[in-house]
Amino acid sequence: MHLRVELLTVGHCLHCERMARAGGSWGKVAFPAMAALIWHPTQGPLLYDTGYAEHFLHATQALPERLYRWVTPPVWTAEQRLQAQLAQRGLRLSDIRWCLVSHFHGDHVAGLRDLSQARFLCLREDLVDLRQHGRFAALRRGLLPALLPPDFEQRCEYAEDKPALRLKGAWSALGQQGYDLFGDASVVAIALAGHSPSQMGLKLRDDSGRELLLCADAAWSRRAWQCEEWPALPARWIMHDWPAYQRTVRALGTLAKLQPELMILPSHCEASLAEYRGMAR
Repeated sequence: MHLRVELLTVGHCLHCERMARAGGSWGKVAFPAMAALIWHPTQGPLLYDTGYAEHFLHATQALPERLYRWVTPPVWTAEQRLQAQLAQRGLRLSDIRWCLVSHFHGDHVAGLRDLSQARFLCLREDLVDLRQHGRFAALRRGLLPALLPPDFEQRCEYAEDKPALRLKGAWSALGQQGYDLFGDASVVAIALAGHSPSQMGLKLRDDSGRELLLCADAAWSRRAWQCEEWPALPARWIMHDWPAYQRTVRALGTLAKLQPELMILPSHCEASLAEYRGMAR
């Protein structure tokens, strides 16, 4: 099944480029916060993450959470707000029936509270991890529990409870199986562990027939798997499991070599997002 996919930039944060890749500059650069709008023929419009929203500012108003905002200050315009970008496409926030959550870092889930009619899908281990830490430990991991709607668990389903699909061919570089989220093999969740305990990537095919892997923060740029260009040491401290992160990045590199026509799209890689948007015109 082919799906229409639109990549939205819902704000960005400013941070030293060298933190994301050791070969980068010491200057501050913009890291886009990507949300993917996916048009499904039976499930309606879906979101993969939400990018930034005003809730991020509320959740980081007090210390120690304020440090999150100081280290990676977010920026967005009125036109970049999720509500505004959906309205440009004839949609309201209440039209979103599902939000597929890659992981629970603040720049990926700040807009969840605005999705009043949506159900959520995530990997169970990531939600368990979010709930088990105190404020300081959660902050070190980039987690802001206040961003979740109060009834999140009641509206949430787990990818692991969906039918398992064996990953075949080049895709087996990422593991043995994915999860068929809607029972039609159109959107397959794949665990890409390391940056967070599980982190949910999405395998799908767009309306031009291209296979895509939305890989969130499994890598911060495509140079990571192309050149094994790793984040600087301070950035590694926020990784849930650094060796697992390295294994996932190397698996992405293997997949890219075996299937060079595949578009692997990290959420914060401006070059990758711009290339896909150019191809989609």
